[in-house]
Amino acid sequence: MIGPDLDAIAGLALRALLLNQRSIEIAHQQIAYRSHHLAFSSRIGSQGDLIIELDIGDPRLAGRVILEEEIRRAAKANGMSERPENRGRTTRQAGRYR
Repeated sequence: MIGPDLDAIAGLALRALLLNQRSIEIAHQQIAYRSHHLAFSSRIGSQGDLIIELDIGDPRLAGRVILEEEIRRAAKANGMSERPENRGRTTRQAGRYR
C-alpha cells in the first residue's frame, strides 16, 4: 500500500521531473518506488501551480519521457487543433503541491 507515502512519491516525481532537464510539462514519465512502477504527468495550473498526477506505471515504459510539447506537435501534425485538456483526468485532483 502506497497511500501513506504519497508525499514521498510526489517528491520523487518532482525530483525526476527536474533531473530530466527538458520541460516541466510532462505527459508521461515513470518512477520506481519500492517494488512499484508509478507513472506521473505534470502541468502548470491556471493559477501557476505545479500539478503532479500519479498513476500506476507500466514497467515496459520505464525510462521513457513523453513531453506535453511532443503531444501537441503530434496532434497538430494529425490535423487536431489542440490536445483535450482533461484527457484521462478525473474531476477530483488527488494532490496539489505548491
